[in-house]
Amino acid sequence: MIFSEVIAFIQLAKLPFDWIKKQLATVPETPASRFLALFDAHGVKPGQIPDFFGHGLSIADCHCAESLTKVLTSDLMEKAAQIFGINRDWLDCASDVVYEPHSFYKNPQGFDAYLKSIALESHLPLRATLYMPTSNNLFYPDDFGVLVISIPVGEVNQRTIYRFELVHYDRVCYWHCRGYLAANLASMLRRYAIVYGSYVAAKVLEPVAQGQRLPLYDYGSQDAFRLKVKGRVSIEELISNPDKYLEGVDPETDKFGHRAALDLWLNIADQMRTRSHAEHSRIVLKFEEALKSLT
Repeated sequence: MIFSEVIAFIQLAKLPFDWIKKQLATVPETPASRFLALFDAHGVKPGQIPDFFGHGLSIADCHCAESLTKVLTSDLMEKAAQIFGINRDWLDCASDVVYEPHSFYKNPQGFDAYLKSIALESHLPLRATLYMPTSNNLFYPDDFGVLVISIPVGEVNQRTIYRFELVHYDRVCYWHCRGYLAANLASMLRRYAIVYGSYVAAKVLEPVAQGQRLPLYDYGSQDAFRLKVKGRVSIEELISNPDKYLEGVDPETDKFGHRAALDLWLNIADQMRTRSHAEHSRIVLKFEEALKSLT
């Protein structure tokens, strides 16, 4: 009697540990599971994949990873990777890098050409969000920034589905990077793009900026990444207001970083224009005055 009660007690005591072990157990990812996760991350549920994607897939095929594995081919995976602009190696479970971000450091002409090419894919104005780190720590590499550009690739039930392009900025607190970031943003505004800006904690932002995170679709805002925003960035002011342009820039020794950032802005002032020539001339004067105040 006592022995059976002890056994029953041991079995009861094991239940919480068995439950925790079950919760911690992870199901290995497969190309099929990542294929379904890719569409879901962009707002396409499994039952909607056949109508949106086509290529002979049925609702039964997309019901789960197990059923999809039986019909998934390399050609289907390649087409899915192309639609959403993601790294094919990630879809093959050969890499943890979802996106391969673009970089146009010291190359504003390259960014302009890139913008022109993606603008041809849609008759709608481009949408983008700039994510900047909130950290006051100016030591690298805590100052990753990323511009996420949304490009329409189709519709599901009159809801636009987007591909997300990432442009990576390695050191947004470094004066050189800040200048070319401002030039890139000005180029977008001249093309009538809708650009938002948000501050996000550096630790949260880093994997996004490195292309290591799959989007988390928000059916309300249709944003690419549901990140906890710590504040807003005024894109117009970052470009045209000397104080906002320098906000967060490492001043370096004797404010060299601030002087260099302002000098760079003035050297490429033509690429910073977002308003009429008369208004832009007044903004140039403000930057000249800001530079003189530091010399």
